[in-house]
Amino acid sequence: MSGLVAAWRTFWSRTRHDRRRLVRSAWTTVREHGVGHALRRARQSVALATNRDAENQRYTEWCRVHTPDGPVLARLRAQAAEWPYRPLISILTPVYNTDPRLLDACAASVLAQIYDRWEWHIADDGSTNGATVEALSRLAARDRRISVHRLPHNAGISTATNVALTAARGDYIALLDHDDALLPHAAARMVEHLNRGGERPDVMYSDEDKLEEDGTRTDAYFKPDWSPDLFLSNMYACHWLLARRSLVQELGGFRSAFDFSQDYDLVLRLMERANRIDHIPDVLYHWRKAPQSTASAGSAKPAAHQAGRRALQDYLDRNAIPGRVEDAGPPGFFRLVFTLARTPLVTILGDWQMRDRERLRAATDYPEVEFAATVERAAGELLLFLSPAYAPTSRDWLHALVQVALRPGVGAVGGKLLGADDTVEHIGLVLGLVGVAARPLAGTPSSHPGYFGNALLMRTVSAVTADCLLTPRVAVERVGPPDASLGGDAAGVDYGLRLAKHGLRVVFTPWSALRRRDPAPLPGISAAEAERLHAAWGSALDRDPFYNVNLSREALDFRVAV
Repeated sequence: MSGLVAAWRTFWSRTRHDRRRLVRSAWTTVREHGVGHALRRARQSVALATNRDAENQRYTEWCRVHTPDGPVLARLRAQAAEWPYRPLISILTPVYNTDPRLLDACAASVLAQIYDRWEWHIADDGSTNGATVEALSRLAARDRRISVHRLPHNAGISTATNVALTAARGDYIALLDHDDALLPHAAARMVEHLNRGGERPDVMYSDEDKLEEDGTRTDAYFKPDWSPDLFLSNMYACHWLLARRSLVQELGGFRSAFDFSQDYDLVLRLMERANRIDHIPDVLYHWRKAPQSTASAGSAKPAAHQAGRRALQDYLDRNAIPGRVEDAGPPGFFRLVFTLARTPLVTILGDWQMRDRERLRAATDYPEVEFAATVERAAGELLLFLSPAYAPTSRDWLHALVQVALRPGVGAVGGKLLGADDTVEHIGLVLGLVGVAARPLAGTPSSHPGYFGNALLMRTVSAVTADCLLTPRVAVERVGPPDASLGGDAAGVDYGLRLAKHGLRVVFTPWSALRRRDPAPLPGISAAEAERLHAAWGSALDRDPFYNVNLSREALDFRVAV
């Protein structure tokens, strides 16, 4: 009964639009899967909603502490005037029949920028709404830095954005949706980063949040630093996004074939040419929730999902990467399935008894497997460090690891480990979390989507446990094998840092899942192992590039640090 009461209260706490969406979703679930499944899903939704409400309360406190107030903005404005590099930022916004109130709110956020070297190119994509056209005329008259370019008819997002891009004169272009908003220090934070010395990045992106219809700030997304594997699973960089104008123009700008995910397609092309893609860990952009906005619900624009899927397939095709794109759950989530042109021998290392070997072989459809006690005795091109305590949940688990391990630049790949009670044990390790390193989301239900879906998506991480770690032999020859004198997590951390030092990355894939055979305490890093790791790596353990500095280092659930 308490669960039903909680569900009812949660339902009525949502906006009218969200309530309608929840009812439609529930009815679809009942039709397709039955009442029992719908009730189980409802209980999970209540738990997630309760956690989300608590997280939004923490985020409100974070905003109070970290959002620059008047005096801080004034100091930053004064500093910006003295920066040696003061590039022109060209903001690009396509518009079509936008509600003038939303357009005015968007404009107010641009005009409030404390960094003054910006220009705003608005491309009116043939609006037929007279109020929108009037609002744009008023905007053009408000500030000489604002230009409105009118298309004679509706030509689509990419064509309109390219009109704005052609008129842009800035060193960098910035993408701003017509119904969203910037924080006053958005441009300043980006230019501040560009003044830190060294080679300047070609692309930059920031953290973001959402604006409810009443203006409340919610759903903050504190992103990882550049994670190419996550980007090939989801357009997580999205907003606030800046890119070098000359490079965008060299690449041909935006492509109409990928309208609604045209920014995803652009960054997929940029990542092939960019010297660097940098992340600024600060919330600089508000997505405004509206009934037809992807900020409100990913399913609001199914065309965006389909266009994103096409953009990913185009990425594979033009780079001659054999493979296909599959959906990975919620809209906007994808899985790249790489085609294996060959099946290299995999040597499984560890203390495997004959009975366990046969059982593993029977649960595996990968044909080229051998077992060896030590690296020295291994003949495989790929070496799998695997604890006999785990059993695969599907026969293609090793295929899923191999196809990632063979990708260029990958030094190690690890899978999703579950406890005997079907809770999450491992989705990658985070450095500096609850000590030297820890396993985020440990103990949560296996169905938990993670933080913005990170338990559902392939992504770059700093380390994976050596209890399930596949690595190319060439990587072992380059950096040495995982340290057998350390436990699985400690060995994984040490190996991951050695790989990173040599420019190789570690990848987590949820598409290879294994479950613990028998109940056992969750593995961890002992005090003696922590001391050894500190002695070897020092401050490298203090900052995990794939875990945002604004998230708590004392909890495993990606909560905001306040």
